[in-house]
Amino acid sequence: MIIGVHMKKNGASQRAAPRGFRLPAWLLPAWLLTAIVFLTACASMGRSVFATPIVELKDVRLRAIGLQGGSMDIILDVMNPNDYRLDATRLTYNLFVDTLRIAFGEIRKTASLEAHKKSEVVVPVSFSIPELIKATQAMSKTGGVDFHVTGEVTAATPGGSFTRPYKGDGHFDNIASLKPH
Repeated sequence: MIIGVHMKKNGASQRAAPRGFRLPAWLLPAWLLTAIVFLTACASMGRSVFATPIVELKDVRLRAIGLQGGSMDIILDVMNPNDYRLDATRLTYNLFVDTLRIAFGEIRKTASLEAHKKSEVVVPVSFSIPELIKATQAMSKTGGVDFHVTGEVTAATPGGSFTRPYKGDGHFDNIASLKPH
């Protein structure tokens, strides 16, 4: 560390302004290690205070159907249990009817989830006619079908981005509601 230098100018002794603080070379590794430990602790603390959003399957709505296939909306209720808003930036999904996977995909559309509130997230899904036939066959045997949705949600938080799995279950037994909305 440089503290100051005495100089003589016009016969009078003056103290020069310090040039700044310089870290001694032997202290640099200790300083870097301390900084790394501090930053790692902050990141770990951010992960530990992040609570995974709770995802529930709310509804499945048929949007359109044709000769090639159709589309529907999977309606999810997503509860943010955190004390801060989350921005969900990515969502993957797998939709199962009983044990048959009929749709899967990924959405990269930001959805804001307010702190301690439930938000409705609409997931548009396309399906083929063979998938629809298998689902209706399962429904005709029992009068209804169990739906399962699984996937991962990536959320941007004040402590960084986190990806967590989710799952939701539901039961569908109203064939009349299959008309397009």
